[in-house]
Amino acid sequence: MSELRVVLIDVISPHKHSSDALKDLAELQLLVKTFGGVDIVQIIQHRTAPDQATFIGSGKVQELILIVKQEKISHLIINSIVSPGQIFNLTKILWSVNPNIQVWDRVDLILNIFEKHARSAEAKLQIEIARMQHMKFRIYGLGGTVLSRQAGGIGTRGIGETNIERMRQHFKKQIKKKKEQLEKLVAHHQRQFLRRQENGIKTISIIGYTNAGKTSLFNLLTGKNKQVEDALFVTLDSSVGSLMKQNPQGSWNPEGSENVVISDTIGFIQNLPPSLIESFKSTLLEAIEADILLHIIDLSDEKMEEKIKAVEEITNDLNLSTKKQFYVFNKLDRLNGKVNTIVPKLQEKYLDFSPLFISVKTSEGIEQLKKQLLQVI
Repeated sequence: MSELRVVLIDVISPHKHSSDALKDLAELQLLVKTFGGVDIVQIIQHRTAPDQATFIGSGKVQELILIVKQEKISHLIINSIVSPGQIFNLTKILWSVNPNIQVWDRVDLILNIFEKHARSAEAKLQIEIARMQHMKFRIYGLGGTVLSRQAGGIGTRGIGETNIERMRQHFKKQIKKKKEQLEKLVAHHQRQFLRRQENGIKTISIIGYTNAGKTSLFNLLTGKNKQVEDALFVTLDSSVGSLMKQNPQGSWNPEGSENVVISDTIGFIQNLPPSLIESFKSTLLEAIEADILLHIIDLSDEKMEEKIKAVEEITNDLNLSTKKQFYVFNKLDRLNGKVNTIVPKLQEKYLDFSPLFISVKTSEGIEQLKKQLLQVI
């Protein structure tokens, strides 16, 4: 596959500094890198609100046309969830310089990453449903504007309008079919959860913002060697392993405890539409059915508190807020001598979540975490 050459676009308030906007684009840059692209140019437009027709306005569109032509851009990615009309208008304008140009919003990019990393039949089904739901809304958004104007006559129904209705019906049937297939897989998993409960097996589920270190911690707690990458959404399918048990001598046995299992789940991210979260509920069944949640947090992240809130919002949407949760602050090794000032403040602020501080990289705090989990279980 040839290199994806990408322009990143964002619209920010006139009162916001460009340096803050660049920080906001950092996550989008990492998403592009995960997908296999290179961001060539970043366009930040100061506006009180996005332009209704093109998101960025006519002046920036002219600048964009030149960039796409000169830099041989293949993808335009907008750091927002945008309307079907805005996507269509930008694509149509850019056809003159690149007839194969792809204009995506944030959800399009995430769906393409999901598709790239999906392994199980369940994850693939969820992505198909999410993509069709997203496209269905796009079609609804274009109804009565672009497609429905084709070959319409007085007192008759336009060809475009008829095609829109056909596509709506097609997506409706396909979504129903895929959901029925997914429900069978979900029913199988729920039978597994029931068997665990009957056998007295407790489940601890690792949740958190994407790229916080969930999979690395999963490997440490279970003795497994699951793939770890510095990229977003490497984990799409839930993985389960036994919590390593402690021998009488004090060492940890990698064969695992017979009555405690750990699950690693898909990472969360900001600004996801509810429909996308709904599509991935079956992947999150391990968290929904868990006895204990470990919310892993990247201590070194400048936007740590924003990301904690993003995860809290999703756990509330999934009705997980009543479960026993530990806030596990990872990457303690990156605090560079600030441990004694930062840790006490976080301990006080998140006291209700029994905060623990670890470094998966150096294993600092891991023994205490294991012992605390076994005590609670």
